[in-house]
Amino acid sequence: MKFPSRAAALIVLFAITGCAGFKGKEHADTAPHQPEQKYASYAFEDLLRFASDFARLPPAERLSECQQLLQHYQLDRSLGIRLHLFFAQAATEACGDIRNTVGIVEASLSELQDQRLKALLIYQKEILSRLDNEIERRKSSERQMSHTVSKEKKVHRQLKTQESELKELQEKLNALKAIEQRLDEPNSGQ
Repeated sequence: MKFPSRAAALIVLFAITGCAGFKGKEHADTAPHQPEQKYASYAFEDLLRFASDFARLPPAERLSECQQLLQHYQLDRSLGIRLHLFFAQAATEACGDIRNTVGIVEASLSELQDQRLKALLIYQKEILSRLDNEIERRKSSERQMSHTVSKEKKVHRQLKTQESELKELQEKLNALKAIEQRLDEPNSGQ
């Protein structure tokens, strides 16, 4: 009769482990946040926590999460999503247009009541605007340098071409001089 007791024990064990992962309606609020809920809050502490956690992610994970936020932003332009996107783009390279997001956050400041959050966003917006301007200056300098380098390469090619033409002309001139000298020499055999 040991078999039924083992079977009963296994059934009870499966029932307990199966029910442990089940969340009823009363626990629906403690379920893991859906991405939309994860980014919905725009409370100062929640945004600081998000920014801190986000900054600790490796660059590839930051980019992935930032791109997810961009997708959510296309569907949901709530204040929480906008602010989370702003923080994500501030710490992520090549994730959307930060200039556009800075403008969106600037327009969103009037929706905020928390003066600490407003002050933080204004400060961060200024830093990002300054960084964006510096990036644009560097891009402009790189374009100018690239243009200058291409001009130098063109001039170098022209000089090489002229050098080879001069060398060819010098060889022809030397050949003509040699012919002239042979003609000027007294005929040695006649």
